[in-house]
Amino acid sequence: MYAPATGKGKPVEEEVITEENVFDRPDETIGFFPGQVLKDAYVSFFLLIACSVLSYVAPAPLSEPADTATIEYVPRPEWFFFFYEQMLMFFPGYALIAFGAVVVPTIFIVALFALPWLDRGPNFSSLRRPFTAVVGILIIVVVLLNMLLAVSRIINFPSGG
Repeated sequence: MYAPATGKGKPVEEEVITEENVFDRPDETIGFFPGQVLKDAYVSFFLLIACSVLSYVAPAPLSEPADTATIEYVPRPEWFFFFYEQMLMFFPGYALIAFGAVVVPTIFIVALFALPWLDRGPNFSSLRRPFTAVVGILIIVVVLLNMLLAVSRIINFPSGG
């Protein structure tokens, strides 16, 4: 590389990138391929092998076939829908089910996606970003309360799977 407009071909020294100065300039990039792709492939392969070994060593238990003649069975959602069922309990009646099932989760998800644009402060510290910290604490509180309500429901109504 040569310096322009001098008329003389004086070479310019190129910067040697080492581990100490690699992050000195934020506009410099580090190649994603093939290094990171290989690391991700190794971890993915390891997880695939681990899941395969676990499924062979401790297979999922099979129960008896469903009995359609029983009236004692109370259907319940899987564990990953407990929060949703618990939230619907706060909106009783046919008029509010659509609001609790569609509108409230949509508002929550849109607010989570909009959060980076709502708080555009340059600081990374949670102490200097009270809006984001309060929203994060509220999300944690809502998740914990839903989990506790779901667990209390399982404890109080153990029959029904």
